[in-house]
Amino acid sequence: MSPQQLPLAVQLPDDEIFSTFLAGDNSTLLSWLESLPTTEPPLRRSQQLTWLSGASGVGKSHLMHSVIASAGSQYRIAYLPLRELAKADASAVLQGIDQADLICLDDIDTVTLEQNWSFELFSLINRVTDNESTRLVMTAKQSAAQTKVLLPDLQSRFQWATGFQVQPLNDEEKINALILRAQWRGLELPNDVAAFMTQRLGRSMRDLMKALNELDKASITYQRRLTIPFVKQVLEI
Repeated sequence: MSPQQLPLAVQLPDDEIFSTFLAGDNSTLLSWLESLPTTEPPLRRSQQLTWLSGASGVGKSHLMHSVIASAGSQYRIAYLPLRELAKADASAVLQGIDQADLICLDDIDTVTLEQNWSFELFSLINRVTDNESTRLVMTAKQSAAQTKVLLPDLQSRFQWATGFQVQPLNDEEKINALILRAQWRGLELPNDVAAFMTQRLGRSMRDLMKALNELDKASITYQRRLTIPFVKQVLEI
């Protein structure tokens, strides 16, 4: 596996990096993830394995993408969006992946009731912890102990991980997160417009950021500033 190899040629969002993630109540988690690429082997298994849990849209994938972006070109990286791979041949997908410096398994709970994935993931975690150097980051909706599994031994391996629950942002923090992401894109998003978006588009950060992407494109196309009337027009809300 060559440096920075991403299986399946996955294209990660270029704006999902640590500097665009508003920490809120996740500062301890953020510090842990930022230190992952720089921790020198040999590693304890609690240092090798990280488990991120939380509701959909809370920022788990953003954090995983941030770890990848921060790792640097010298790292061999494997990123697998498992929701898209549940019916794939697990043995073929995971073959040799333990040679990577960093493995990221997004939405691991979407395959833990699949027999072929269960045995292969159990074997992978054993190989990773045996080598004392690979970092493995996993995301799921529930904690390692609460995730439904087909193979009880697999759950025991999951619980070796250092676990964090990604805490959702409050409404004010969501406004600030939108403004922060807009600034990264070179957009001026007034506070009242950001507040309007959070009130009208629900609480999911994923939905809010998707809407911001649409507004970014529309702002460029029509050469318009982001105002509440313009947001209403573009998003049809």
